[in-house]
Amino acid sequence: MFHNTPTCVKGLALIAVLCCPNTYAQEPTPATAEVPEFTSAAGNHKPITDERLAPHRQEFVTSARALEKALRRDAKLEREWKRYLKWELLEPQLADDAKVDRASLENLVHVLRRFRSNHAGLELPVFTRTAAAIDKYRDIAFWHALAARRDTVPIFASFAKGLDEQLRRHAEEPTMETTRQIGTTLGTIEFLGEAPEMAKVVRASYSQPNILTDVTTDALNELSGPVCQIRPVRDCILGATIRGTAITNGHVTFQPLESPEKIQLDMFLTGVIHSRTVGFKKPVQVRATGTTDYWASKRLLISDDQFTTAGLTVDAQTRTRIHSVQKTGGRLGKRIIEKIAWKKVRESKSQSERIASRHAERKVGEGFDDQVVTALTNGRVTYNEKLRYPLKRIALLTDPIVLASDREGIHSRLKLASHRQIATDSKPPQRLAANDVTVQIHETAVNNFLPTLLGGASLRQDSADQPPRLEGDVPTWLRELSTKTPKEAAEDDQPPHMEVVIVPTPAPGPAEKQQEFRPWRFKLNTEAPASVSFRDQKLVIRMRLAELQGNIDDEKLLENWDFLVTYRLIQDGNEVVLEREGDIEVFPTGFDPRWDERLTGEQVGIRNNIAKNLNKRAAAGQGFPKEIPLPAVRLPQQGDDKLTLVLTQLDCDKGWLTVGYRVP
Repeated sequence: MFHNTPTCVKGLALIAVLCCPNTYAQEPTPATAEVPEFTSAAGNHKPITDERLAPHRQEFVTSARALEKALRRDAKLEREWKRYLKWELLEPQLADDAKVDRASLENLVHVLRRFRSNHAGLELPVFTRTAAAIDKYRDIAFWHALAARRDTVPIFASFAKGLDEQLRRHAEEPTMETTRQIGTTLGTIEFLGEAPEMAKVVRASYSQPNILTDVTTDALNELSGPVCQIRPVRDCILGATIRGTAITNGHVTFQPLESPEKIQLDMFLTGVIHSRTVGFKKPVQVRATGTTDYWASKRLLISDDQFTTAGLTVDAQTRTRIHSVQKTGGRLGKRIIEKIAWKKVRESKSQSERIASRHAERKVGEGFDDQVVTALTNGRVTYNEKLRYPLKRIALLTDPIVLASDREGIHSRLKLASHRQIATDSKPPQRLAANDVTVQIHETAVNNFLPTLLGGASLRQDSADQPPRLEGDVPTWLRELSTKTPKEAAEDDQPPHMEVVIVPTPAPGPAEKQQEFRPWRFKLNTEAPASVSFRDQKLVIRMRLAELQGNIDDEKLLENWDFLVTYRLIQDGNEVVLEREGDIEVFPTGFDPRWDERLTGEQVGIRNNIAKNLNKRAAAGQGFPKEIPLPAVRLPQQGDDKLTLVLTQLDCDKGWLTVGYRVP
C-alpha cells in the first residue's frame, strides 16, 4: 500500500556548501627560481603613435556604441543605465575630435569604476566588453599623450627597471607594496604590448589560486541530516482503491568520487515508509499497515559551467500486515463474504506487495529526481548570483573556478586577480587532519578585492556626538556597518573581514574625553585603498589615504599618506579576537618599510606628527579599536536552531590565513 516520496530538503545544504569559493591544499611550493628582466627589453620600446592608438580607440568607441544601441531597446532603461554609468563623462571621449588630457583620463576612471561595480546586469558581455575596452584604451591613451610631449623610451626604461626591482624584492620577501606595484606595472606593460613573452612568464609565476576550501565527506554527511514527512496515500492495486496516510523517515548521504576537473558525487536516499491504509473493493474494505524500505541514488556532476545529474537507481520492498477485512453495505451474507475475502487477500498478498513495491519505486524515484534537479537548479542560480556574476562584474574572475572531488571530500580553488593584479606563487600550508571544513585565503585575494569595495571612499566624523560615516561609491551594507562598534557588528553577524578595514570606535562621550574633539576626514586611494598582510599570526592593515585632513595638529590638507595597524589573531573558543599590537605606523604612500630606507626631512616631520596624534587618539579609545571580535561560524538548522562549528585551526603566516572547523 503506498505513500508518497520524501522531499530531499537536506540536499540543499550540499548546494550551499558548493557555492562557496575555495579549497584543495597541499605542501607549500617554493617561488619561481628565474625571473625575467624587463630592463633588457626596454630599448625595444616604441612610443605610442596615432597608428598604434587607432585600433584601441576604435575598439573603445565600437564597444561603447554597441552598448548604447543595446540600451536603446528600452528608453527608460537606457536613461537609468546611462545615469548610473556616468555616461555624460564618457560621451565626450567618443567624439571624433576627443582630446586626451588629465581631466578626460580621470573621467574614464570614474566611468570604469561604475562599470566594474557589483551591479546586477554588468556581468553581461555587452557591459564587460565595454569595460575592458575602456580600461585598455585609458592606459594606452596616457602613453600616447605622453609621447606627444616627450621621448617615452627613457621613461619606459625607468618603468621596466622599477618592475625588475620589485620582482627581485618580491622573490626575496613579498610585501603589500611589492605585490601592488608588480600587478599595476605588469598590467600596463601587457596593455602596451611590450615584452609579451617576459610578461607571460611573470604572469604564470604568480597565478596560483589564492582562495581554497576543502569539505570532507564526513562533513557533507553530517550536514545532510534526516528527512521526515507525512503524506496522504492514493493508489490502486489489483482493482482495489487504496487510501490512507504514510509517514516517511529517511536520510541523505553523499559519496564523492575521484574527479580532478569537476565535482562528482553519488547522492543516496535511504529510509523507511510506514503506512496505514484502507483498501476498498466491493463489497469489502481491508484495513492494513505497511512498511516499505527504500533506497535511491543519483549522481551529481558540478563544474564551473554547469550543474547536472546522471543516472537514477531505485529499489523498494513493501511488507504489509492485514488487520481486518469487513463487508460493507449491510450484514446480509457478512460472514461468508468476509471469509471468502480473507482467503483472496491472503492469496494475493505477495502479488500486492510486489505491485506496491514497484509503485513505491516509481514514486520515490520521481520525487527524488524532481527534488535533486530543483536543488541543483537553485544551487546553480545561487552560485551564479552570489559568486560568478559579482566576480565577473568587478573583473576579478579571469580564470574559471576549479571544482574537484575525491573519496575524501569535495574541493574548489579560485584565483582572484584582475589584469592589473597578481595572485600568489605559493600553495597554502598543510591543513589539519581534524578539520571537516578548511578555508584558506591568501592576502592577495583580499587585497585584490578591496579596491572594488573601498576605492575612493571617504571616512569622516564631524562632531563628537556622531559616529564616523562612510561616503562614496560603497555598498549600502558597508555604509551601515561603518556606523557600528566592533561589538555591535559582530553581534549582527556582519562580514567580519570588513570590520577590520573600516570600523572605527566612536568618539567617547563628554565624561570620557581626554582631548578636545577635532573634525576629521580620510579619503581613501582610488586604485589601492587598503591592503592586508598575513604574517607571524598577525594581520597588518595598510590604509592608503589620498587625502587626510583634521586629524593632526596642522589643519592643512595632507595627501598620500598611509597608516599601518597591526592586529594579533587570538583564538577564544570558537571565536577569533583581533587584538591591536604596538603603535600605529605612518609612511608616505608607496614607501615600503621592508625595503625602503630614506625619507626627506619634511616627510619625517609630517610622519611623526601624524603618528603621534593617531596613537594618542587610539590610546584614548578613538580611531582604530583595541579589539575586534569575530563571531563563531553558525550554520542554519531546521527551525530557528543554528549549528556552531568547532574552530580547530587558526594559522596566519607567510601570506596565508588558514581556518579549519569541525562539525560537532
